[in-house]
Amino acid sequence: MIELTRFPHMQIARLFAQVLRDQGIASELREQQQEVALLLLDPERFQEARDLLEEFGRNPLAARFQASAWRSGASFSIRTDRSQGGLLSSWWRGLGPVVKVVFAACVAVFLSPIVLQGSVYEALMFASDSAVLAQQPWRLFTPMLLHFGLLHIIFNLLWWQTLGGIIERFQSSAQLVAVTLVTAALSNYAQFVASGPNFGGLSGVVYGLLGYLWLYGRVNPAAGYGIPRPVVVLMLAWLVICWVGLTDIVANEAHFAGLLSGCLLGALTGLWRRMHAR
Repeated sequence: MIELTRFPHMQIARLFAQVLRDQGIASELREQQQEVALLLLDPERFQEARDLLEEFGRNPLAARFQASAWRSGASFSIRTDRSQGGLLSSWWRGLGPVVKVVFAACVAVFLSPIVLQGSVYEALMFASDSAVLAQQPWRLFTPMLLHFGLLHIIFNLLWWQTLGGIIERFQSSAQLVAVTLVTAALSNYAQFVASGPNFGGLSGVVYGLLGYLWLYGRVNPAAGYGIPRPVVVLMLAWLVICWVGLTDIVANEAHFAGLLSGCLLGALTGLWRRMHAR
């Protein structure tokens, strides 16, 4: 018997257990604290089960999983027809609450200069000095909500909903909040020290989530939802390109600090999970 992964909710755990059962892969569910561990009874089929888990993680609403959902008794809807709002509505319903809140907040702040006469950007930027930060501590985190162009916000939100969605789906909303706040604080402070308070963007957190999932998957490979190597290579290559060629217009220090803090959190969390799975 070997642990394949853990789910934050029993419903989605039962659904994936049914997906495995439909493929002839026996598994067992065990509630552990606030999570549900899925254990494979046949370790020789671990790779096959892990491949299914990765496909399930990318799109649990896929048509091939609908029959399994019906048999598992899952109470949430997985329909994607027009009566349920179409593809966009299905995508939005599939996001976790934390991913939705940050996504909506970033969009609202980005559109605020259009909707309001004044801008909320000044209230959310990093503090000008330590005295202001002590009086307005939210400024340590809120620069992650600021974006200065359409491509900037699209790029960051695409990665946010992908990487944040993995953490929220397979771990918990609380875990995503914790990783987000820690990486936001450290990446924002690092950028402030390097260039002052005039910066913004979710990319420091995005690199933090990347580092977290990358090291978590390497330290605890039995989890089954680490970041594929090509994605890591792509993001690290972009980090180097920005550092070398775009130093003046990209928050490179935030990227680097976010990545390092995320890697540390991922390694520690993965090690703790692996030790307690025995």
